[in-house]
Amino acid sequence: MRILHTVAYYHPDFGGGAQEVVRQLSERLAWRGHDVTVATTFSPQRQVFEHNGVRIRHFKIRGLMNHSALGIRGDVEEYQDYLRNGQFDLVMNYAAQTWCTDLTCKILQEIRAKKVLAACGYSGLLGVRRLFYWPYFQRLPGYLRRYDTIVYHSANYIDKAFGDAHGIKNYHVIPNGVDSREFQRPDVNIRVLYDIQTKYILLTVGDHFANKGHDRVIEAFGNLKRADVTLVIVGRDIAPRYRSCWKKCSLEACRSNGRIRMLNNAPRSHVVAAFFAADLFLSGSRIEAFPLVIIEAMASGTPFIAFPAGNIAEMPGGILVRTVSEMSVGIDRLLEDKEGKKDLSEKGLSVQRGRYEWETIVDQYEKLYRALLHSE
Repeated sequence: MRILHTVAYYHPDFGGGAQEVVRQLSERLAWRGHDVTVATTFSPQRQVFEHNGVRIRHFKIRGLMNHSALGIRGDVEEYQDYLRNGQFDLVMNYAAQTWCTDLTCKILQEIRAKKVLAACGYSGLLGVRRLFYWPYFQRLPGYLRRYDTIVYHSANYIDKAFGDAHGIKNYHVIPNGVDSREFQRPDVNIRVLYDIQTKYILLTVGDHFANKGHDRVIEAFGNLKRADVTLVIVGRDIAPRYRSCWKKCSLEACRSNGRIRMLNNAPRSHVVAAFFAADLFLSGSRIEAFPLVIIEAMASGTPFIAFPAGNIAEMPGGILVRTVSEMSVGIDRLLEDKEGKKDLSEKGLSVQRGRYEWETIVDQYEKLYRALLHSE
């Protein structure tokens, strides 16, 4: 199959979970013999246009279409001509509310290839963002009907509920995952590397965007009346200034006398090792779809305490909280409950190994793609 995947950011730039999902899917399909290209945003750091068997085509485009405040700017016609004339068997847009999906929507009927949208959450439907994105979501149902199928990561999240409310019947549910081979006991010792001497380690992983909820996690940690715990925050300062929590997190770390450690730009081996070293994983996120970090906690056998963003409520291996106070109480209770932690660890690990492995998930995408191409 000749496949085009689109995503806002791709190697060597960092685009968070969306980039990782598309990377895993694209590389694994390429390894299976398919011809895979990723269309993404221009990067001046990109000097090589094939990576791990996947071709990369980038475009100097920014912005969102059908948006009440921002418009798309750049090489719009070049990208749309590429979609029309690319001779692909199938085009998959990853995530709505991105320029690469929004520009595709405008010309869906002109693209000969089969068309798939991985919806990835519709975060614009949440809270006050709903007013900001109102024109966008007024138009979206008409576009959804022109795709050959919609992929939802969960049957229990707002993107599927939105589709159901607008009569979208052509959908499949395919989750995200991890590669369990990466989550073996690491050689790296985080305690030694970062001189962490407390009995317990709490971990949160997420770049310094305000919606990742580092403030909630730090407040919950600050409520603890104990000195035997270190909070480790793994993330990078890549958010625009008005959306970044970097300065606030740094200030709290400075005030903590070493009890809050910030691992900035840590190599992946250190991130994986941190999952294994942690006694609990904490998620304060306000907006998610199907968060990879929760699956990574499950894969490492680390119980999690999380606010119910995205589909976290359906994930085993942890407990949900609604307030910062509940998170603090949950931390205190679980740190002292060895059997409870063991039970959560085993439940999470078992489900991750059974359902959330990339090879299994890529099987589902490949089967879907083949079925679409033979549906004429």
